[in-house]
Amino acid sequence: MDIGKVPLEILKKHVFSNLRTDKNLLLLPNIGEDCAAVDIEGEIAVLTTDPITAGDSMSGFLSVIVACNDLAAAGAQPLGVLTTVLLPPGSDEDDFAYILTQIRDACNKLNIHLLGGHSEVTTAVTRPLIVSTGFGKVKKELLISTGGAKPGDKIVITKTIGLEGTFILYNKYKEKLKDILNSHEEKEIESFVEKLSVVKEGMIAREYASSMHDITEGGLFGAIYEVCRASGKGAVIYEDMINLSGAVQKVCAFFNLNPYKLISSGSMLITTNMADELVKKLWQNGIECCIVGEIIEKPNIEFISKSGEKTYINELPIDEIYKVV
Repeated sequence: MDIGKVPLEILKKHVFSNLRTDKNLLLLPNIGEDCAAVDIEGEIAVLTTDPITAGDSMSGFLSVIVACNDLAAAGAQPLGVLTTVLLPPGSDEDDFAYILTQIRDACNKLNIHLLGGHSEVTTAVTRPLIVSTGFGKVKKELLISTGGAKPGDKIVITKTIGLEGTFILYNKYKEKLKDILNSHEEKEIESFVEKLSVVKEGMIAREYASSMHDITEGGLFGAIYEVCRASGKGAVIYEDMINLSGAVQKVCAFFNLNPYKLISSGSMLITTNMADELVKKLWQNGIECCIVGEIIEKPNIEFISKSGEKTYINELPIDEIYKVV
């Protein structure tokens, strides 16, 4: 494709012809239509936006999942996404179609709509750059802020740390990793794609949470740092209480990465004063989870290793995945 907007005939083929309709969608993607319009029937509108810069072959899929995870962390039910796709010169229709297929698959998985967006070929990027803006709704009383954590709240984490980062590294470096992973571990990592959304746990936890944060760039350390800084509180986290998959540990050890600083979409960090009730509810709905620590008044963030060594998290970490991809 030439530099500039993706041609209309390609947009018709891969975007406009594959849209789902709904009575609440008043404006949908179309030629010259630069806005979406959604009737949310009196609830609070919640919006978020995120780029995908390290997703490689799964960038289209992850762009939707990550945006909707942000919405879920605010307690909002995702309704749809607006997605911008920037392609480097030399990209062809198949490259664009592949990304749109992934975006559509993610929308179908979450039962949401592709509301619109923008696409072009540009010298400003050297590989595909995808930015998705998520749109959702929530009743006012269920809206959750990152800064709502309170002293005495327990810290609950869903699933296992390192899901997204391990999945990305596995798909990029399968040949390098085949000698260290057994078939069971390979299948486990391949199944991570089904666990990258936190929408289900977000919709459950909003009834119990004082704050929520999906564990993305910077991993667990990044998420707890942002929660504590937003709330003006501190935290103590115990390594021996964290659920860390053996497959994740192997991949991180191979690349010499700290799994607690690895992007972990698919895991939600929840603070709550009703931890026992929340954990029971999550497990009843098939979502693995564990209590890993608690929020404290003093604004120190302490990580206690299995050996008892104490580490202070004093800054937002650079994600470990950038050492490799």
